[in-house]
Amino acid sequence: MMKKSLVLIVVVMLSGCSIKMAYNNLDRMIKWGVSDYVDLNSAQEDVLEQELERIHTWHRRNHLPQYAQLMRTLAQQSVDEISPARMREVSDQFEFWFDEMEEKFTPLIIEIMVSLTDEQMVALPEKMKTSNAEWAEAEAEKTVAESQKEWAEGLEGIMKNFTGRLNSDQKAYIARRSLEYRPERVMWANYRSRFQDDLFALLQNRKSAEFPAAYRELIAVRDSYWGDELKEVFEHNENLNMDVTSHVLSNLTPKQSERLVDSLTDLSEDLDDLSQQT
Repeated sequence: MMKKSLVLIVVVMLSGCSIKMAYNNLDRMIKWGVSDYVDLNSAQEDVLEQELERIHTWHRRNHLPQYAQLMRTLAQQSVDEISPARMREVSDQFEFWFDEMEEKFTPLIIEIMVSLTDEQMVALPEKMKTSNAEWAEAEAEKTVAESQKEWAEGLEGIMKNFTGRLNSDQKAYIARRSLEYRPERVMWANYRSRFQDDLFALLQNRKSAEFPAAYRELIAVRDSYWGDELKEVFEHNENLNMDVTSHVLSNLTPKQSERLVDSLTDLSEDLDDLSQQT
């Protein structure tokens, strides 16, 4: 369930107009993300760079052709076939690919964690706390109505990248349905905090031979940290995303439908080109 939030991030990334630039700089963006938590030393940076290059090459060769094929398949489908059920199939497929990527990244993550110094460990809890606060901030300081408006604007922006400008009826529909959106980011930050507390405790024994297996066991039971309320809210919002997007795509104008096909076709070609680069 939570992995599907990352699926939505992938969709946002794919909807951008500079996917080639973004993808070719993916390793750099990952390094920036790591630096939010740990100031790596030179030896750790070397390990990270080498392994990211290996994983990036694997992903380019193995996943990008599959992404491209999925985009071509969607481009060939009638908009009437883009039902909530079909969208969930696409989401599930991206979730499966995410699981494959996570498995590729896990040995690297373990290696970096095992190599953490005592000085790096001292700074880690505060950096985790700061990251969680930044994640929650997007909704913590807003009213429910403001968060609902932001959700609608975000969905409109994604749709616009694929279909061109939405008309007044489409915008009005999204605005009406946005009243069903339930803020989730504060709960999501609290979930991260609960999980990170146990991760940090586990890291105290990072030098032990049992650590790799213990870490894998921890990430395997992440769902036990969600809590019933977050799970219910997240699933509600996920269904809302699927339903609203499906409705809009099923009610496109001829011009918007043509733009959607062109966008998906162009995206598939870009992904094919990226998969061939070295």
